[in-house]
Amino acid sequence: MQAITAVVIGAGHRALAYASYASRHPEELRIVGVADPQEYRRRKTAELYGLPEGRCFKNAEDLASAGRFADAAINGTMDHLHVTTSLPLLDAGYDLLLEKPFAVNENEVWKLIESMRRNRRTVAICHVLRYAPFYAAIKREVLAGTIGEIVNIQTVEHVSYHHMAV
Repeated sequence: MQAITAVVIGAGHRALAYASYASRHPEELRIVGVADPQEYRRRKTAELYGLPEGRCFKNAEDLASAGRFADAAINGTMDHLHVTTSLPLLDAGYDLLLEKPFAVNENEVWKLIESMRRNRRTVAICHVLRYAPFYAAIKREVLAGTIGEIVNIQTVEHVSYHHMAV
């Protein structure tokens, strides 16, 4: 089996967390490019994955204009940039792993869907909490009948201050 190759767009905490799979399983995933407006993040990602300067870009448009050189793109940009950074990648032929929310309004949803269909590309949305150990434990208890009849469920993610600090 040949490793899947991927580029990282928005080299922040989330995208690099997903990309870190390549460090633990290089036979399955290789990071081969990065796009981020911050030179420090581009350089740090290049160091982590041994990327040449020619595979480091300031934005998704520049990366896309270089032509497709990976199987997929990991898009971890800020929420309001998800669609605008995804469209050139889809047009360039990349399949996407896209951080949630995949769009911030209905108009953007339809733009993303249209581009995905036109380019015959896949967009996978990251819903990582469904695999979190505490949710898995709750599901086991519900299925086992331990909790009893579920009448109402309310979930709230209390996000840490650092989510808003950037």
